[in-house]
Amino acid sequence: MPYVEERPGKRGSSWRVRWKLANGQWSGGVTANEHTGEKFTSEDEAYEYGLVQETMIRLNLRIDKERPPTVGEWSRTWYAGLALEPSTMKTYRSLLENHILPRWETHRLDEVLAEEMDPWERGMVRAGYASRTAQDARRLLNNMLGDAIPRYLSVNPAARKRGKGRKGTRRVEAYQRAAKVWPSPLEVLLVAERAELVGGDEDLALMLITKAWTGLRWGEVLALSPEQLLGGGMLDINRKIYELSGFYLGWPKDGSLREIDVPLFLDEALQELAGRARMCTCTTRDEELPPVDGAELVEWCPGGKYLFLTGERGHYQRGHFSTRVMRPAADGVYPGRMDRGKARPARPVLADVAVYGPAPERGRAQVLEGEYAWPGRPVHWPWPYAVVGEPFDPPRGRGRPNWSAWPESERAHLVSWLPIRPGLTPHGLRHGHQTWMDDTGIKKTLKVERMGHEDTSMSGRYGHPTEGMREQLREVLQAMWENAIAERFRLWPTSQVPILDRELAAWREGRANKVISRISPRNSRRARSA
Repeated sequence: MPYVEERPGKRGSSWRVRWKLANGQWSGGVTANEHTGEKFTSEDEAYEYGLVQETMIRLNLRIDKERPPTVGEWSRTWYAGLALEPSTMKTYRSLLENHILPRWETHRLDEVLAEEMDPWERGMVRAGYASRTAQDARRLLNNMLGDAIPRYLSVNPAARKRGKGRKGTRRVEAYQRAAKVWPSPLEVLLVAERAELVGGDEDLALMLITKAWTGLRWGEVLALSPEQLLGGGMLDINRKIYELSGFYLGWPKDGSLREIDVPLFLDEALQELAGRARMCTCTTRDEELPPVDGAELVEWCPGGKYLFLTGERGHYQRGHFSTRVMRPAADGVYPGRMDRGKARPARPVLADVAVYGPAPERGRAQVLEGEYAWPGRPVHWPWPYAVVGEPFDPPRGRGRPNWSAWPESERAHLVSWLPIRPGLTPHGLRHGHQTWMDDTGIKKTLKVERMGHEDTSMSGRYGHPTEGMREQLREVLQAMWENAIAERFRLWPTSQVPILDRELAAWREGRANKVISRISPRNSRRARSA
């Protein structure tokens, strides 16, 4: 409650009022209205004024009288107080330096107007930036200005107002966010098979299969080492690899340390791979990483043995992997790109079917064989020789086959790969794993633990995975693998990828169980009809 006191004077008494601030301390006393400058003429008037100020404080509508800093000054103070992953800090810094500060740096916080937010965001898109980049920049400004309340601001001008904009557009965007592309088990096999053929790196197919059958995050898969194989079908997920002008090791996202179950086929494959694990080429760096609270593990990768490395024994880069491996494997097309300021069109992934005879089925891996072949790789040419929708004219020379020198009857028959799951990303494999578990009735307690999430509900606090739940999950995942191999065999009985060809060999020799189980019937039908 306000505190009012009378102040006698030669020209009559005046009234002074003080009120409680948000921190519980008393304000400095005032004897007049701060906006009009008129003095209080009675005790009641001063008391009512104090009540209004306390109400404004409770509603976060009263701010200090001091002049707010500029956006640039506040951004430096705000950024210095963050304690996030170094990769996240780098992203924030990039958004600040390239999008927020060039427009708002000299504006004081109370000079940033809400009506200027939408034109600024749309302007970034018109300038050629992706819509996601513009949204991220505004979201970061919203977070930064939100922390200036109530000291410097009463409302956040960067906040999006409800009920504004085109309803149809918002609904379409919400649908697109919810409709994340996820694969069936068969589609994972086909994409993984193509990925190894396109990428040419050893064990690339097994890396994607591991990600799909465990639901691990991208950095958690890259960080897998022989020491994390606990035996008995268990993996210890205790670290993650992050990209930041190099690679550094840190805790899994949100501290989600956990041990997860893996099916029999994957446990055997990973154990075999661990016996020939390679050392990465990383070396210790003198440059210090930004500090992260409670993250003693954060350090530049000093070099060590990992299960999944590139052919040059480096770590996979997310952007490069998506463009050069994931998109052609899932879409059947190398995406268009800019090369030294010149637009390079999208081009199909070409394959030779002369070895196999008939036209290719969906997902079949065709690879040139013979003395002119690129062993283990599809036929693909550098930019811009092959263009989607245009006739293909193989190039001459440059150390590649001279197609025109071959007799017409012996020339290779080139075809384009058909898409398997357009738009599928490595993260989509994690979505698929969660969906597989939902579809087969795996208990929520085990799903939450496996995905590295946190369930703060009452059932989450008191529920715990049992050995029966774990055994059920291992059996389900093993059955999904066997079903996918059976369906892959129906498409073509051999594979250029060793891990798949070994499984297909059992079917070719009649040693496999040819009864497909009832696991995940919806996914199987979708894969066959796609």
